[in-house]
Amino acid sequence: MKQPYFILLMLTGLNSACMVGSYPTGNPSGGGQQYPSSGQQSPDDTYPNRYPNTNPSSGGQPGRGRTADPGVTVNSIRLTRDYTILNLTYTDQNKPSYDRNGRQVSTGTIGFDPTGYLVAANGARTFAFVKVEGIPVKKEQLNPATGKKVLVGRNTFPGDQIAFTLYFERLDKGLENFDLFECVNDQYICWNIYNLHVDNPADQVVYTPPTTPTPVPPRSSPAPKNQKLPQVSGESGGEMETPKAKPAPVATVVTVSGVVSDAKNKRPVTATIDYQLSASKQVLDSVQSFASTGIYRMSLAKGQVYTYVASARGYQSASGVLDLSKVAGGQKLTRDIALTPLAVGDKITLKNIYFEMSKSDLLSASFAELDKLAAMMQDNPNMTIRLEGHTDIIGDHDKNGQLSRDRVIACQRYLAQKGIDLARVQAVGYGDTRPILTKGTDEERKVNRRVEFVILAI
Repeated sequence: MKQPYFILLMLTGLNSACMVGSYPTGNPSGGGQQYPSSGQQSPDDTYPNRYPNTNPSSGGQPGRGRTADPGVTVNSIRLTRDYTILNLTYTDQNKPSYDRNGRQVSTGTIGFDPTGYLVAANGARTFAFVKVEGIPVKKEQLNPATGKKVLVGRNTFPGDQIAFTLYFERLDKGLENFDLFECVNDQYICWNIYNLHVDNPADQVVYTPPTTPTPVPPRSSPAPKNQKLPQVSGESGGEMETPKAKPAPVATVVTVSGVVSDAKNKRPVTATIDYQLSASKQVLDSVQSFASTGIYRMSLAKGQVYTYVASARGYQSASGVLDLSKVAGGQKLTRDIALTPLAVGDKITLKNIYFEMSKSDLLSASFAELDKLAAMMQDNPNMTIRLEGHTDIIGDHDKNGQLSRDRVIACQRYLAQKGIDLARVQAVGYGDTRPILTKGTDEERKVNRRVEFVILAI
């Protein structure tokens, strides 16, 4: 019987099975690494092998979310000034397993991969892992029996309930729905968790233009009618009190400017830059760069986080984040933008395209990348492309081919929903026939799982 290795990993690219876990860790009857069962310690015996069932209350809001592994429960979600904190419980649901001496053996190992992250705003914002409490961070260690590197962590036994806490960067204010993405391994059951929610209201954005103070008339000028003269000290001949100066208005905006240029020849480019609050799905406004200089300028409310997309005819769209949450009003920031020109025959990998585990259903975290592609095709109405789907070399060949086809068709349909004519988008699934790497670890081969598009005409 195989022992699963449950470990959180980062989900990137096109996964033919979005999972974290199920790592074969040493049952002699199964694959994977093997450790002697008679007293010799495994590499992870720095952690006790047995733990009491634990599920402490950690405060915060009750956890909500849909997990890819039924053994993982979201207990609570909490926000502090610096962190987004998830308290989870893993339950080892495997059946008991015994060695030849009748002793119960570990059926799993858990740990957390520090490349995991949270994603929100339909994929436009990601928040990195900071630390974990209750389980170890994933590490690789050389197995002396095989000479290969293996993943090690904390052993679990059937029925064990292990509570642990994950810390990530704090969500932008206003972002309340997010996902936890981990793994790129076709053999593991990932602890991916979708549709997480936390109450995180946005600050009210109020822009008050600065006012011009009313000038004080000089003392030698006659006072306007009905104006009350300033009081004087003493009965007569005293000095006039100097009127108190009005406080200077507090700056509430940050000026962001820069140059949009061609990434290859550095020449200025006329581009449209759409920007919005990170927590919003609607474009807040847009500005254009000057044709002669490529210079653009926009005034944004301080204390907010914005995302933007810069697009121009004949160029790939570029996106980014403007984090003004800790920037004082009145400051000026520079953000130059380089756009890559498009050419027939170019092959471009779509980053951050996510699907349900072993399915072709697009997750919302994919929308930001596909929206960029749709905007690019709208800016270039003669552009036609071929979407190409690829899987890793692991698994059934025919199933990989079908899965890759289904997934690029899902991307094709999304573009059609955004107004792109289906005649402009071909879809081909190559499955495992065109891998980038054929050797190496699963983490190294994750580049094989991808969605690309080739420009056919422009």
